[in-house]
Amino acid sequence: MALALLAVAAACGGGESVSLPTPGPGGETVIRIEMRDNFFSPNNITIRANQKYILELRNRGNAPHNLRIAGPDLEFDTDDDIASDLIDGGKTGTLALVMTTAGTFPIRCDPHAVEMEGTLTVWVKPFIPSPTPSPTPSPTPTPAPTAEVTPTAEATATAEGPPVSTIPPAGP
Repeated sequence: MALALLAVAAACGGGESVSLPTPGPGGETVIRIEMRDNFFSPNNITIRANQKYILELRNRGNAPHNLRIAGPDLEFDTDDDIASDLIDGGKTGTLALVMTTAGTFPIRCDPHAVEMEGTLTVWVKPFIPSPTPSPTPSPTPTPAPTAEVTPTAEATATAEGPPVSTIPPAGP
């Protein structure tokens, strides 16, 4: 079965403020949903697949309300639905669940199906593969500095031939 229902607890009293989400005593996540005449707050809920959740349903209205989640067929009133009991005004009930299929599922209150509706979005954490180690490249050898050679010349001359005369500079 694509959806798994863990437990449904009956109504009990309550009156704390709304906070989303909080850790539950067994490691599950608690999501508080207020039901008023005639809306859910929040009416769009997002959870992860294959994790335990407790939906704490606080009826702050006068009329009785419940929360029904359509199953994978996305139709209400079929065998794969998950639903809480009706909760009287001023009372709180819970719905424990684990959703195993990703998708967006319609939710509603059965007695007020036209006004009280929303969605439950279930997502699967995407698989992110660990990086494959790349081979370490061989280091590129750095050429060693080479000495620059500056040629020097030392010349020794010996005179051959007749002597050279010096011409005095021309003058006034």
